Amino acid sequence: MNWVEKEKTSLLEVSHNSSQLPRISIITPSYNQGHFIEQTIHSILLQGYPNLEYIIIDGGSTDNTVEIIKRYEAWIYYWVSEPDKGQTHAINKGLAKATGDIIAYLNSDDYYLPGTLFKVAEHFRQFPDTDLLHGICCYVNEEGEKIGEQFGNIQKLEEILNLWDVWWKKRQFVQPEVFWTRRVTEKVGLFKEELYFVMDYDYWCRIIQEGGIVQGIDSELSCFRFTADQKSNQSQKVANELLDLVRPILWDKNVNISLKNRLMLQGKWLYQVKFLHMIEKSVSNSEGKLIRWVKTLKLIAQYPQILLVSSFKARFKNWLTRLNS
Repeated sequence: MNWVEKEKTSLLEVSHNSSQLPRISIITPSYNQGHFIEQTIHSILLQGYPNLEYIIIDGGSTDNTVEIIKRYEAWIYYWVSEPDKGQTHAINKGLAKATGDIIAYLNSDDYYLPGTLFKVAEHFRQFPDTDLLHGICCYVNEEGEKIGEQFGNIQKLEEILNLWDVWWKKRQFVQPEVFWTRRVTEKVGLFKEELYFVMDYDYWCRIIQEGGIVQGIDSELSCFRFTADQKSNQSQKVANELLDLVRPILWDKNVNISLKNRLMLQGKWLYQVKFLHMIEKSVSNSEGKLIRWVKTLKLIAQYPQILLVSSFKARFKNWLTRLNS
């Protein structure tokens, strides 16, 4: 019995329970990932989850991706291969087709671990108020060997906006581990296609802004594969897009965060974007210490919240010590 026959038998055996389980829609955006996508497809279909809606949106791949997809199209709810506007556009095309109570997207070089969809469904059954669910995400290399793991720890808007002490301190969500509800998608809408790197971060942020309840499963759900050519390797560009994204939120008085945290986060943003950039530019222009002092004092006068940042205070104190010695 080949793989297709085995999977068909498995699905038939559990299909009578499908009405008792929430429908889960999984979207895979894809483009020229023929060397990885079969494992992604296997990891979803071999879950044996009876109320699965699997959607693949391929951007017109020129490798063997389409050939691989066709092998499994009997178990795929919808698939298409045509030129699109990139990954985020592909995800939104999938969302337009999705009808599930629970939604996720899984890139074509990542994969789920066995039992993931049943664990997710059981959590939402026990805790129906959950809007965004995450678990443990394993990091793997190109060969699928585990090289690390990540378990997010974020519940509040103030936490997800804190790039410095939370998101960049290994408390972030890793995209393949995240599932969310249709009802929250109806509130926040589609992913922002103008974002190239951090459309997922923006989406989680918007869910929390809408009052979404975040919970986690202390279990390995998925694997994020590190490859040489993935766009997340462009760390500085990713950071810049994150900083551009959070800036208007931090200065929006209608965003529901405490004044203390708002000022602290503004200070951290100003320290990284304004102060460090000013110092870097001053050094590259061979400006003297006096000029840098004057510019620093002007920056403090314009943005006093920078004084709340411990890194800035330590640096400023060190300068004063040197000046008085």
